[in-house]
Amino acid sequence: MEEKQKIKIDKSKLATNVLSGVLIVVISAALIWALVTIVAPKFLTDDSKLSASYGENTVALNRINMALNRIMENHIEDQDIDKLVDGAISGMADATDDPYTRYISEEEYQEMLVAGTEQYSGIGVHISYDQETKGIIILGIMPNSPAQEAGLKIGDIIAMVGDVTVNTDTYSECVDAIKGEENTTVKLTIVRNQEEVIEKEITRKKISVNNIESELLDNNIGYIRIWAFENDIYKQFKAEYDKFDGKVDGLIIDLRNNSGGLVNETLNIADLLVPAGDALKLRYKDGTEKVYRTTDKNEINVPLVVLVNGRSASASEILAGIIKDTNKGVVIGTKTFGKGIVQTVEKLGDRGALSITTSKYYTPSGVEIHKNGIEPNITVELPQEEQNEMTVSRDKDTQLKRAVEYIVNGK
Repeated sequence: MEEKQKIKIDKSKLATNVLSGVLIVVISAALIWALVTIVAPKFLTDDSKLSASYGENTVALNRINMALNRIMENHIEDQDIDKLVDGAISGMADATDDPYTRYISEEEYQEMLVAGTEQYSGIGVHISYDQETKGIIILGIMPNSPAQEAGLKIGDIIAMVGDVTVNTDTYSECVDAIKGEENTTVKLTIVRNQEEVIEKEITRKKISVNNIESELLDNNIGYIRIWAFENDIYKQFKAEYDKFDGKVDGLIIDLRNNSGGLVNETLNIADLLVPAGDALKLRYKDGTEKVYRTTDKNEINVPLVVLVNGRSASASEILAGIIKDTNKGVVIGTKTFGKGIVQTVEKLGDRGALSITTSKYYTPSGVEIHKNGIEPNITVELPQEEQNEMTVSRDKDTQLKRAVEYIVNGK
């Protein structure tokens, strides 16, 4: 990949996707995915630099410092200063009324750096904050996970975690509370179909992360399903495609229920599929743009279909938008989620990090995805009884059938 402003990718500076418009959270290594950028820490070394950097905000910062000092000096009980500072930062993030701007604990930050590369203990769901209900919406359920065994469904709203009601202020707390040690339990209050209230006590288990799978369908059509764009998914995608040994007459990439992930991994996959050109535009608060470009690698040259649905978000929407805008293939299914905002995750010294919504992303033709989504070239609905299932039986998968038909007949 190349971009008009070159970026280096390493563990201190990762471009991911918090495609977040939907900060889609995977309660695995616990990342709520969105188009996310992780950057190296920035340190202010003295008061003069602090004043120069923040101008009139220095008065506000002095108030925070005064409150901290008063509590540490005068509270009847000894206080943990790190805990107080964590709470202050978390409170500032919550005050933005943006569920994707939030404080990230040191433990969660370290988990983010290795997300998708190992096992984790949890219930096995992909989630996001739901603006309409102010709850946590389940966007995906991992096969054979505690969530699947408990009967949770895609589209369920987690209204309470334990005794805590989910809202903008408690979102991060509730997300953290869903995670936990293996063989411990978490109590969830679920709202289904806007009316049915269900209580579930779920035992957390070790879950192996498997974000990609492939098979050769009839008519020599390759099928690759990507569940999340996590670390090394580009290499895994290429390896899965190479298994076909160049003998496919078409390729279906299934991004249904894919809540997003790392944007650089997504763009690297796009680089295999489309010719050189603009691939993604990020637009910042001051109106400036950063443009990412694909090269002329374009290794995969077969008829291409991308499957999406209303739970395809963030990085999934980037890839679908690139394929659609470049006319390299067609997008089939239903309109995507519409999460097109980017979070920058910045390390705060040696303890914790801060996730801040910093930009929006646009398709190569300038289409704003946030709150709009990607409209498919060909709209196909699943049968009603299959719409909340993580996987659909082949005989009822009308979207996959239409994708095969398109590749075979060329229309």
